[in-house]
Amino acid sequence: MASAAPPGGLPEHISLQAFLRQVSGAIKRAMPDSVWVVAELSDFKRRSNGHVYMDLLEAENGKEVAKAKATMFATVAGKILAEWERVTGGLPQAGMKVLVKVRAELSPQYGFSLNVTGLDPSYTLGDMQAKLQEIISTLKGKGWFDLQRRLPTPGGHWRIAVISPQDAAGLADFRRDAQQLDDAGVCGFDYYTATFQGKDTSESIRAALKAVHERHQAKPYDAVCIIRGGGAKADLAQLNDGALGAWVCRLPIPVYSGIGHEIDECLIDLVAHRKFDTPSKVIGYIRSTLIAEANGLRAALQAGKASMLALAGGERPLLERRWGEFSRLVRGLTHRQQQIALQARGRVDVAVGRLISGQRLQLDRRASDLGMLSRQLCAQQRQQILLAGGRAKSAGQARVVRERSQLEMASMLYDKTNPLALLGRGFALVRDAQGDIVTSAGQAVASGELSLTFADDVISVQVQGIAAHDPNTP
Repeated sequence: MASAAPPGGLPEHISLQAFLRQVSGAIKRAMPDSVWVVAELSDFKRRSNGHVYMDLLEAENGKEVAKAKATMFATVAGKILAEWERVTGGLPQAGMKVLVKVRAELSPQYGFSLNVTGLDPSYTLGDMQAKLQEIISTLKGKGWFDLQRRLPTPGGHWRIAVISPQDAAGLADFRRDAQQLDDAGVCGFDYYTATFQGKDTSESIRAALKAVHERHQAKPYDAVCIIRGGGAKADLAQLNDGALGAWVCRLPIPVYSGIGHEIDECLIDLVAHRKFDTPSKVIGYIRSTLIAEANGLRAALQAGKASMLALAGGERPLLERRWGEFSRLVRGLTHRQQQIALQARGRVDVAVGRLISGQRLQLDRRASDLGMLSRQLCAQQRQQILLAGGRAKSAGQARVVRERSQLEMASMLYDKTNPLALLGRGFALVRDAQGDIVTSAGQAVASGELSLTFADDVISVQVQGIAAHDPNTP
């Protein structure tokens, strides 16, 4: 209802609540019934009060083109979700494509939303199957789909890699039997943890496969077990991923799958080297294979032993005759070789005697020659020593004469320059009060007090002045 224009000349207007009520009424008149809508779940939350809140979106070529919030009230959520769980085995999850029945509503207080009145689980399962078939076609087109099944079956299970969730339902059963094989030293197991539920499933399992492949390069594995054990059908959608399937196909190690669904199959089951319904059946196969290998080896050993015994029993008379002939031949050959050895030894003794005699004569001649050379060398060395000794004696005597002459000159110079000798001839050493040597009359007058050092003692004097000096007086 329009209100009267207030002073100021504002145009006619209505309140926000009235406007939204008009829009809500228009929506109800335009779309009075619920409509089935195809969309992707980007979020799914079930509250403790029973209400369910969803985010629906639609994308084209990877770009979001539509988005809306949806609410399923507790009064209908219980029945709808119970049917969904009965068909799929679990609740709807983010990333699923769903066929949802909604009615558009606009609340003046809470805004626009979609009121969910139905969910069709068969559509989601059909979409999951269509997506799986598309991935299979892509893998077949690249020639990867059958790579695992073309790998030769392991000749023995000595090292096994196991990829599973942290607390998988079937992991405990698997590890119990595997531990017995490990303790017996028959087969070793390495465990890798990965996420098998949620949007990170593919990336997590691929990371585990990469780690397995890296360790396989250093120390090869015989097989890789991918196990989970139980879970909702809808959870299989997270395992139907093209990138994950490509990794399993191209892994150069046989892959055993034990996801835990006896009827439904996921992509890993379809591309694996061998598929099992449960993790327990995977470890059971490994155990039975090891037992069969051991039994086959035992049977082969027994058969070989029996063959050898039978052969030995049948050939014994012939072997005895051959042994007798061989013994006679050996004895005859040994006798002949002994005679040949004795003859050869005699010839060797004669040759050795001749060689020793010749060497002794050569040694005698060498000794005589060596003695003569030694005597000549000693005579030469003696002459050289005598000559060198004479030269050394002459040089020493000349050196002594030179040193004695230099010593006498040094003695004369010392006597002339020795202060004590000078003092003994009537000279004195003059110092000032500080002990410095005085060399001029001016220094003596400036000092005032002097010390005079004679040959026998030191005296102190006072300087009165400079006396007149007669140039004729020495």
